[in-house]
Amino acid sequence: MSQFIGVLAIFALLVVSVYSIARPPWAFALINLMFPFKQVLQGYFPALVVYGPHLSAAIAGIGALAVVYKSSRKQLTVKTVFHPITWATIGLYAMVTFGLLYTPSPDTAMKMYIDAIPYMVVFLFIYPFLLSSLDELRQGLFLTVIIGALVTVMFLFNPSAEWAGGRFIINLGKTYGVTDFTSNPLALADTGGMMMICAAFMNFRDKGRLGFVFTIAGLVLGLALTVVSGSRGQIIFAVIVAVTMYPVARQVKNANQFIGVAAGIGFMLLLIYATFAFAMNEEAQRRWTGGLVGEAADDRGRRLSRALEIFLGDPSAWVIGKGSNSFPFYTGSLIDYPHNIVAEVMLDYGIFGLTLLGIAMYYTFRYSRDMIRIWGSDPVARGTVAAWLGTSMFAFMTSLKQGSIIGQPTPFYYWIIVGKILFDEFARARQRELERELSGEVLPVADDVPEVALSDGYTQSDAQYGS
Repeated sequence: MSQFIGVLAIFALLVVSVYSIARPPWAFALINLMFPFKQVLQGYFPALVVYGPHLSAAIAGIGALAVVYKSSRKQLTVKTVFHPITWATIGLYAMVTFGLLYTPSPDTAMKMYIDAIPYMVVFLFIYPFLLSSLDELRQGLFLTVIIGALVTVMFLFNPSAEWAGGRFIINLGKTYGVTDFTSNPLALADTGGMMMICAAFMNFRDKGRLGFVFTIAGLVLGLALTVVSGSRGQIIFAVIVAVTMYPVARQVKNANQFIGVAAGIGFMLLLIYATFAFAMNEEAQRRWTGGLVGEAADDRGRRLSRALEIFLGDPSAWVIGKGSNSFPFYTGSLIDYPHNIVAEVMLDYGIFGLTLLGIAMYYTFRYSRDMIRIWGSDPVARGTVAAWLGTSMFAFMTSLKQGSIIGQPTPFYYWIIVGKILFDEFARARQRELERELSGEVLPVADDVPEVALSDGYTQSDAQYGS
């Protein structure tokens, strides 16, 4: 039976892959689910373990073909990708490359750099070009939730899955007698957190009665995937983002809307509690007992303190840092990193690197604020914006406990899409205004233009889009 399910999964992946070439939002969802999908398939067919990089390359190739198709249809937007967040990110990765010249850990740094190149190409130079509008982002996130729910079910009933150390993992090495070769629980937890946040925030009113089903399925299965993966940080961060940002996803202007939002938060908390009660079995609880949570927090704290100590102890490195992946040199480890992206940027690239990171964070906040104010009156658009901003915040929070600028380029590629979608929609608004002028149509006047839309240098047509 399991082999039959595996064959269906491969067939479904092939169908989705072919379909994704002509439907870039599908390719966007496929890349979002690349790591869990690959691990699930390997669990059904262990022979695919040796073809792991090839599976990733195939999915990346599908994304590249989707971009080419989009270009052939004259739907590709390139200029809107290059905004301050993108330039700051490119600057950081230029620093990563330059940092290879003066790092005290040249061997490990070069290995991590070479291993990371394919993923940086995918997420920085293919991923953002798959989307050209807020509607396409909505489609991509909806597909991520729906297909992700199916992948989660396939993971939970995978023939190679088993409990180990409080984690439900896919033992990829069982067939080959390698006990420590397993699925990556962090990748699964990241996907689960993304599914949960998107399902909780997006407005599925256009899906009719199925909209409620999609919300429940995405939220419950996403959280369940995060819980059984044993990744405590992702669980905590996903719940924090879901609860604190829910009012961003739902407009509150009067008492009735306030009651609705409060009821929504209450219902979501009830679902979260029920999911925890179901998924947090005796094995999963092992990750939360015996002082393991405190030990993990202490470990992250020690790494952060050590990185700060190394940086402050050498004033000559304050400007450009110690060099790429310098942390293992000072800790005496073959492969190690601070597990905190801010600390790593500070240690490896100094004040210069922190400045670039700060620029990326500032413009992400500014563009996020603008998107909420401009599309706040549209329930569907507001839910989509909140879902992506929540995903971006979740990615940044997890980068503070497991982030590495070389090994994992999140949350930068999420932040880049925030700016791209905003400027894509501005460009569409200008195009509509031009078409109206050419046709002699009287242009509407926005009476309630958000202040930020005009004070930050945007045009009237930019600001009134969506009003």
